[in-house]
Amino acid sequence: MGVEGSGVMINASSILVWLAPNAVWIGVVVYLITHPGVAAKWGAILNSLFSRISRRAEMRSVALDIQGRIDGFSKSINSEVSGIMPYGVKIEWVTGELTKESFFKDGKIILRMNYHSNQDENVVRAATEYISRGMLSDSRPYVDERIMKSADLISTKKLIEKERRTALQFYYGEILSPARKSDSELDKYVLIMQQLDEHGYFTQILLRELQRLGVTMQFSIPKESVKEETKRFVEFLDEKINKKKPGVDVGTTFVGEKIRTTIVYVARMETVTIEPSLGFIERCVNKGIDTIYVCARGAYNISLVKELEERLESHPKLTRVFQNEVRLPLLRGRKVDNICVRYDVGETGTET
Repeated sequence: MGVEGSGVMINASSILVWLAPNAVWIGVVVYLITHPGVAAKWGAILNSLFSRISRRAEMRSVALDIQGRIDGFSKSINSEVSGIMPYGVKIEWVTGELTKESFFKDGKIILRMNYHSNQDENVVRAATEYISRGMLSDSRPYVDERIMKSADLISTKKLIEKERRTALQFYYGEILSPARKSDSELDKYVLIMQQLDEHGYFTQILLRELQRLGVTMQFSIPKESVKEETKRFVEFLDEKINKKKPGVDVGTTFVGEKIRTTIVYVARMETVTIEPSLGFIERCVNKGIDTIYVCARGAYNISLVKELEERLESHPKLTRVFQNEVRLPLLRGRKVDNICVRYDVGETGTET
């Protein structure tokens, strides 16, 4: 049975089929309209449910973003000095009774942290914790605490500068400045390492030597004499790099119980031959030096370093570990090319 009109046949059974399932919703809507108190309660429940789903999605997105930033920075550092930051990272937000903590699992550092609406704070807290656990993990027992803490602070600053510059203000105010103000000796080492970084040698020399110390001392019982040696080495770098005046020759060899290294500067415009540098390197090899860094700034001096590399290529006791060329800032916004080449001293000389 149907009703015909305007060429359209409306079947009564079709109307019933449509009304049957929708009648329930129509009834609910009518009920809520006539009972505003109930409607408000259900509105609150639904709003809470959707906000929770939205918040979880936001927290997940923030965690992935921070993980990606930290992983990106660690890969960048490892490309300069392999193995300094060997671990990945995973962030788990703490809720309920869970305790904030960090631990190693499956080759990653698991960071359990409080979630903050300020995303800069989330980045800073995660970066600070990751660096303090994941950087130079094998070396930490053998490095002076203030030296290690200073290296952590500068490395975290570098991470934030590279990955989220907007978080620097929070880092300075909440982490770096309070640490410096609370310990004058720590502040001294932070400033030394900041200057080393400006010269390009914080990662290339200091972190490399601290990493090597961890390999040398691995599984050994930590010794106070070795920790003191790390302090003296940082002070040596401050004296020979940060405070070095142009054109002034300084002794650049450090011989300790575990750290034995030298820095060869090719840094004078009047240098016209590499023979003195070759002779100095040979003497260092014979003295039992473990690592040799050849450094220079400026196109002319860099060309001499490359000539030096060619001459050392077949040396039977030298292994070229890395060569790094970067442009570093000088005063008044100028930049200059910089090179640093490291050689390990051993029985055979093969490049890696």
